[in-house]
Amino acid sequence: MRPIIPTLLLLVCPAAGAAQAFDFYARGPYRPAVPRPEAITGYAAGEQQTMYAVMQHYLDTLVATGGDRVRIERWGETAEHRPIRALIISDPTNVARLDQIRADLAELADPRRTSPARAAEIAGKDPAVAVFHYSVHGNEPAGFEAAMQVAYQLLASDEPQTLELLKQVVVVLNPSANPDGHERFAAWYNSVAVGADNPWAFEQTEPWSVTGRYNHFRFDMNRDLLAQSQPEVRAMMAGVMRWRPQVFVDHHSTTPTYFFPPVAQAINRNLPAQTTKWFDTFGRGNAAAFDRYGWQYFVRGVFDFFYVGYWDEWSTFQGATGMTYETDGGPEFNKRRDDGTITTFRDGIAHHVVASLATLETTAQNRRNRLVDYYEFRRSALTEAATDRMKRVVIVPGTDPRTTAHVVGLLLANGIEVTRLAQPSASRAAHSYLGGPATARTFPAGSYVIDLNQPQRRVAKGMLEPDAEFDRGFVQRELGKFERNRRRGEDADKEDYGFYDITAWSLPLSFNLDAYWTEDAAPGGGAAVTDTTLPAPAAPGKAGSAYAFPNDNLGAARLALALQGEGFRLAVATRTLRADGRTYPRGTFVARLQRNSPALSERIAALAPPLGVPVTAVQSAFADTGDVGTGASDVWALHAPKILVAVGDGVYETSYGSLWHFLTRELGAPFTPVPLRSIGRMDDLNTFNVIIVPDGAAARMRRELGDAGATALKAWVRSGGVLIGFGGAGELAAHKDLELSTVATVGADSTLKADSTAPGNTPPLVSATAPPKERPEWVPGSIFRATLDPTHWLTLGYTGDKLPVFVDGDVFWRPSKGGANPVVFTGDSLVLSGFTWPGNTERLLKGTTWAAVENQGSGRVVLFLDDPLFRAFWRGPARLVTNAILIGPNR
Repeated sequence: MRPIIPTLLLLVCPAAGAAQAFDFYARGPYRPAVPRPEAITGYAAGEQQTMYAVMQHYLDTLVATGGDRVRIERWGETAEHRPIRALIISDPTNVARLDQIRADLAELADPRRTSPARAAEIAGKDPAVAVFHYSVHGNEPAGFEAAMQVAYQLLASDEPQTLELLKQVVVVLNPSANPDGHERFAAWYNSVAVGADNPWAFEQTEPWSVTGRYNHFRFDMNRDLLAQSQPEVRAMMAGVMRWRPQVFVDHHSTTPTYFFPPVAQAINRNLPAQTTKWFDTFGRGNAAAFDRYGWQYFVRGVFDFFYVGYWDEWSTFQGATGMTYETDGGPEFNKRRDDGTITTFRDGIAHHVVASLATLETTAQNRRNRLVDYYEFRRSALTEAATDRMKRVVIVPGTDPRTTAHVVGLLLANGIEVTRLAQPSASRAAHSYLGGPATARTFPAGSYVIDLNQPQRRVAKGMLEPDAEFDRGFVQRELGKFERNRRRGEDADKEDYGFYDITAWSLPLSFNLDAYWTEDAAPGGGAAVTDTTLPAPAAPGKAGSAYAFPNDNLGAARLALALQGEGFRLAVATRTLRADGRTYPRGTFVARLQRNSPALSERIAALAPPLGVPVTAVQSAFADTGDVGTGASDVWALHAPKILVAVGDGVYETSYGSLWHFLTRELGAPFTPVPLRSIGRMDDLNTFNVIIVPDGAAARMRRELGDAGATALKAWVRSGGVLIGFGGAGELAAHKDLELSTVATVGADSTLKADSTAPGNTPPLVSATAPPKERPEWVPGSIFRATLDPTHWLTLGYTGDKLPVFVDGDVFWRPSKGGANPVVFTGDSLVLSGFTWPGNTERLLKGTTWAAVENQGSGRVVLFLDDPLFRAFWRGPARLVTNAILIGPNR
């Protein structure tokens, strides 16, 4: 295919030939010993998608031939075992003293031990550090290709301007932030591309199974900086933390024209004023470089700066100027713009190269000031701590110390200081994350304390604060759009809202921790936490009747699945259990000797301690009080789950990815992924007793399922299986052709009257088809307080009756008519965190359901309004999912 593509580019689109006018090698002279990329790849930039191994071979060649300017670091490996390596590039004098440079930057990062005079001294002599991060979305490959060109320019060019750059800057170049996703995309694209620019051409849209945007587990790694769930993200975070950059650029594509900061209006208010100042400085530098070529670009549009979990924003919270660049060429060889003109893959690569080098020039010109502001970023944070009401965050481990320790580990990975109380400590004004007024509270020994008076205050508060605050002007602008949109007809053009992503993510809420923030300096004391590894519980002794372990953490569910996987039979107590004079909470798992082989004792002793699950050996089935002992009828026998997960068109890849990762890496539960379109043809469907349908587009999933699939799925459920559905899968289950649920969408009745009372600058007349006031407006990812039914089996293992849950979208569910509603929205003050629409969101959410369970024949259907495993940092509702898997099947 290689010799054919260049000819096709010229024949299909003359503009592609014009793109060749950009010269990647105009900034010489170049050292002849250092090869250009095409000398290794065999083709010019933009003529083919470069495979990862070819890129790595080229980078190895660069290191071998330009070694005086470069070092290479191995940061880790991907889920598919591809290495993650970074090039450290600078002037040879700087390369010789990299350890000292890092030591000096560590001083700047702690104003408690570094004076302003010492900071100025370091800024006067040391280079700045710029991290370039290319193609974290693997099917946005212009950055991947540009990385090779940038590396060549820095290692081969003897141009005076380039040499001066290298004296002022250490460049940490991460050439491929998503090797696995890029490899899927590149292999597919190279195998089908003909250079067609028609938007319906096969090469313009990847198949569901490819989608190289995501990594192996189909995670968007530009959203994983909170959960840190993916090995690539953890490795790259550690690499960035090691280098403490002052500049960080995340290279993406594609947009209609090139984007670089300044960013859109929604900016996280934990960031200081210097953030936007530097956006303007770098934006002007990039603009000057693009203007020299007459290239188009845009700023302050689309891409906001609110969610902490992006690479650009996370690095800014670490003190860098973190920026996203979006290029306007690729991944296709030719892409048709809205005016019929063509942008090429080569264009996109060229634009990223120019932006990368312009950014380095701006960094070099502002080196001293950027280093001083890196120091001031943390020094001003310490100053602000004195006047902020939110002084400390306290997390009480409670019944799930391992989840708490996991969250503490996420904080430590960000360099956040955490201590643990050695003795109880009191606070005069403590606020529960679940809401309510401040109260005096004494925290027990063992509680974790995050004092926000620390250098990493900004990132700590950004991750932990209950409710991130929007700029008032931004909110008023969006409310104006809301009022105008509510008066326009259903087919009229609507104003787009300025929310780019979710608006709530507070880790104590998403993990359902027992957490508080305090207004006073207490509690204090305790040792610094450096290791979150908890001691393994002792193995149980020999039981006379049964083994029991509470269902209060994911380790318990994993142990239950492991035992069932080895053929052991388990049960679960649906009411409070009494055994050997001890009380066990509802949801306790029971493994009875009488119903299992003699190997049970040995296997449970081997499996439980590594999972952190304390197991008790029960000697007698006699309940000394009450009527629930290990042999009671309220101890339900469980059926080992055999899981089928629906995949393919209609299913959202990220929802499937979150589930895949959860089942495989956190539960150790095997499953079989099956396309929806195949379910109606399966002759062995009844070998499964659990089917999970991730979130997706309900109408598309219905088409994929087909009539045969709908018939087969209904029969399967009614024969004893449990259907578990997330988000749009609930609408699929309620579809008239399936009738597996009676949940209904709030506001679906179009005969309701529109809201005609909107004030202000709004259309003068209300359209007859404007949204009715009883229809929810889209919620941009917010957190709400749900109420649990403590008597229903789905909520087994939860000790409280409140649970933070995530809502994202414009679909709310009326309660199930024919089943149970174990997780609902009742009472007042439902909003815990995030943006909501006044007079709409909370009013319409009240009285709706977030999780419904319906009996269908001898089977069950369990539905969740939103993805309960969202992005792997939602784990508070995860026990609902494991209960559905373990308890739901009736055969």
